[in-house]
Amino acid sequence: MNRHLLRVLLLTGLLLPLALPAQDAGIDAGLKAAIDINVEQDREIWAGQQVTLMLDLKTTGFSFSNTHFNLPEVSGAFLMQTDTTTIKLTEKIDGRDWQIIRYPLALYPQNAERLQVPPIDVRFTTSAGFGSEEKAFEFKTDPLDLTINLPPGAKPGELIVTTTSFELEHDWQPAKGTSKTGDAVTLTVNRRAGDISAMLLPPLPVFRTEGLAAYPQEPDVNDKTDRGDLTGERSDSITWVIEQAGYYEIPGIRFQWWDPDSLELKQQIIPGMSLDIAPVAAEDTVTVTAGSPGTNSGWPLKLLIAVIAALLAFVLWLLFRRKLHEQHPVNERTTFTRLTNACKNNQAGQTYTAIHAWLEFIPLVAPNHPRPLTLNEFAGVCEDRQLAIDLDKLQSALVISASDWQGDALLSSLQRIRRRINRRKPSHAEAYLAPLNP
Repeated sequence: MNRHLLRVLLLTGLLLPLALPAQDAGIDAGLKAAIDINVEQDREIWAGQQVTLMLDLKTTGFSFSNTHFNLPEVSGAFLMQTDTTTIKLTEKIDGRDWQIIRYPLALYPQNAERLQVPPIDVRFTTSAGFGSEEKAFEFKTDPLDLTINLPPGAKPGELIVTTTSFELEHDWQPAKGTSKTGDAVTLTVNRRAGDISAMLLPPLPVFRTEGLAAYPQEPDVNDKTDRGDLTGERSDSITWVIEQAGYYEIPGIRFQWWDPDSLELKQQIIPGMSLDIAPVAAEDTVTVTAGSPGTNSGWPLKLLIAVIAALLAFVLWLLFRRKLHEQHPVNERTTFTRLTNACKNNQAGQTYTAIHAWLEFIPLVAPNHPRPLTLNEFAGVCEDRQLAIDLDKLQSALVISASDWQGDALLSSLQRIRRRINRRKPSHAEAYLAPLNP
């Protein structure tokens, strides 16, 4: 046998028994779990401020696996894991090397009080090295007590935003309101704040009043983390649909936040919107102001020709409409048939138009009402919760231009209400209502 190869084999045989006890000794690794708070001890902690909790898992083993911990409910605060990344560290204690894995957690206290974070249950497994037997550990952290201060000027019980960086943008569409019923105005608000989760930015207050239907949209909530720095972004939108003529004043919205660096309660106000909606008769009126004598001398003749042409077109339309109505009379039965077809075809826009036409033929619902009912008034007079839900879904589909609206549920509710009307006023039903289910 080669003398050099024999020397290698003998050396390996001597070293191998020494490596096995070292590996076995690693299985008995020690472990420690602790919580550290990443807040300067000489600074106050404010309500709404992000407090970073460091959850450290330590072992003298080689690695971690099967790590699990449950975040407890904290009274008067929100405790969450805003970033799934971890920090790996090493530490030497009493001559032994410890492996550390750190989980940053975010605590957002909301009340000015003495706050206690309950114990956190932690379990994981570790081993001395590759191929070694794993050992399971379970730990419970000690409770953590904090003193929380209320920012001066803030009201107790309100959701408080504490941040050194806050940006707000808003947009009204259309910017100068509208002029007729059926139109809509939309307010969009975008907020961006540092060191706070977007879910803690409060929703917009929704102004509601009769004749002006409000439709808040689902917010777009997003958290971004860059090297441990958290930024919360939230976008809200509210659309108001004008159902009746009148004057409406959508109030402005005040946003407040506390800056812990400048120790200042800051605010930004979004101005409101004024809507002066003329009645339908006034909307349809066209006012023509003549020019001064000798100016645009050809304009009166052109205007006269246009008026004559419009009158002839109107007369022809009346004759056509009369003939059409003789062949296809417009009554409660025909309007409900059109409404039924629109619902079955899942056409939200045509359904919205058809239901208003049908409402003009059912005065028995509100015989003393001075004008045709709006959809919200119709649902309220009928005192039917399911009908109100179905009508709200229809109007929401119009506002957000939904393509997946289904009309079966609304049609079922309308057929039920129609039968109820006939049973309630049998003596007058013949005058206003056709036989059921045409």
